[in-house]
Amino acid sequence: MRALHLFLLCLLPLLMGGCVQQQLRAQARHSRVVVLDIGHWYHPEKGGQGARTPDARYGAIEECEFWYRYVIYTKRVIEQAGYEVRICNRADIPAKPELAAAARAADVHHVQSPIPTAVYRSKHHPQRMAVGILSADWGIDQKPACIVFLHHNSRTDEWQVATKGAMYCNAEGGPLAFAMADEMNRSIFDHGMPNHGDTCGVILRNDGRRGGGDWLNTCNESYVPAVITESAFLSNPEHAAFLGKHANAIRYAEAVGRGIVNYLNAR
Repeated sequence: MRALHLFLLCLLPLLMGGCVQQQLRAQARHSRVVVLDIGHWYHPEKGGQGARTPDARYGAIEECEFWYRYVIYTKRVIEQAGYEVRICNRADIPAKPELAAAARAADVHHVQSPIPTAVYRSKHHPQRMAVGILSADWGIDQKPACIVFLHHNSRTDEWQVATKGAMYCNAEGGPLAFAMADEMNRSIFDHGMPNHGDTCGVILRNDGRRGGGDWLNTCNESYVPAVITESAFLSNPEHAAFLGKHANAIRYAEAVGRGIVNYLNAR
């Protein structure tokens, strides 16, 4: 009898852990909230601090500033499908008036990390540490259906035709990543934005490094599907020329939104 009691005591944490896992997965599955995180952040003097075009030859684009301008179009697509959208950024509201106005229009929540470049520990999963992880924590607080970190890629500091972009996902986010990649292939790659036949990939990032891996896996340990968009290369002159045109940038932002909606509707 004592042996049976010991066995049950050992088994109880596993059973409880399984119940929590099922509860959190169900919470995400039934949620109608989508969190969008604008990466990376805006410095008052230096401007956007993310990937950027090497120069202005094919259009001057920086990813943080791009998404401040165009996240509202992603948001509208998702809201028109009947879901709620909450948007965040790790730093403070941009100093540039145009971007500040765009942030207010999209109702961006600024997490106001004390030092945007510093490594912080997740309050939800203390073993996870990364720059920008406070945004992931805020996203988890919203009890969302998914979190999408809005980025662009940049292969080098020189112009180079790189086309093999991808949606990076956590273990929970595979179906979301494939839905977003499918929409990118359907409406953007080689449909206005030259990609030489290469399709948008899906890459599982679970290496736990102090970067996107820990953003994603902080979400994973709360059973929230998460994706980082890294499909367009700002160092690719053809991608930059496409995204540098206002109408095309709207198309791209809307495609991201449609991919998210396609995933949500298929749950």
